[in-house]
Amino acid sequence: MLKIFCVYFDKRPVWTSDCVEPIQAGKARTGTDLGMLADDAGDSISGENARYGEMTAWYWVWKNYLPAHPELTHVGFSHYRRFLDFTGFCRGKTRRTTYRKFRRIFDRHYNETELMRRIGDADLVMRGVTDSGFATLREQYLDSHPRNIGDFDRFVTLIRERNSENAAEIDAVLDSGRLAMELQFVMKRDLFVDFMDWAFSLCREFERRWEWGGDPDGDQARAPAFLVERLFLVWLALKRAERDLKVTELPLVKLTGRPWWYHLLKPVLPFLSKEANDRIYARFK
Repeated sequence: MLKIFCVYFDKRPVWTSDCVEPIQAGKARTGTDLGMLADDAGDSISGENARYGEMTAWYWVWKNYLPAHPELTHVGFSHYRRFLDFTGFCRGKTRRTTYRKFRRIFDRHYNETELMRRIGDADLVMRGVTDSGFATLREQYLDSHPRNIGDFDRFVTLIRERNSENAAEIDAVLDSGRLAMELQFVMKRDLFVDFMDWAFSLCREFERRWEWGGDPDGDQARAPAFLVERLFLVWLALKRAERDLKVTELPLVKLTGRPWWYHLLKPVLPFLSKEANDRIYARFK
């Protein structure tokens, strides 16, 4: 049985099918009820959503949904604006389209029978790996989060401490500059559990020894989410050192609700106030 959890933070077009389940992340922090599955019951870190982003939904599924659903064999995550392309809709590694156009594809193809046929015997289905344009992952992180580069160095230190016998595999990923941004995936159940244990045990060990950089509720707050995303391929390399894994890479569909006239307005946006820009972006992102 397959379940792909589609993560929401506020009211947006809802995607649901026999295998796609909407889930609200950060409900305990916002107090907003979107009328769907949420991450604030049972064993939950919903209140830490400012730091962990979508990972609060991952955690809830790991700790609550999986124990209640032993029949689940495959676990996946998407985002209301991003979906793995199981259909051949994309040309290249990504394609942008509107909610309206993707709705027809989703309603026809995103069901358990068709997706499981596409997944086949893969242990992991993920977004295609891309070249960051930087020589190393550290350089890429420094470019994106210069004030928080200490978080990256300390997180890598933890990984090295726990996997000293796998220095070659770790270095190969760190020195490649390749990564899987905007992480979307479907994994076999046991692999998902392993990934969750790896990610959250590292994050909690980090918190026992250090403090995250960045404003705890600002744009750079999501250090744990940034780091797990950047270093996902390190985890994958470590798993491949243990056993053979069949991995399928798929393109990513990026969705937008922007109407045609938004593109006419775009040249004017730099002249508007930051508040106006933020409101327009939030309304039509």
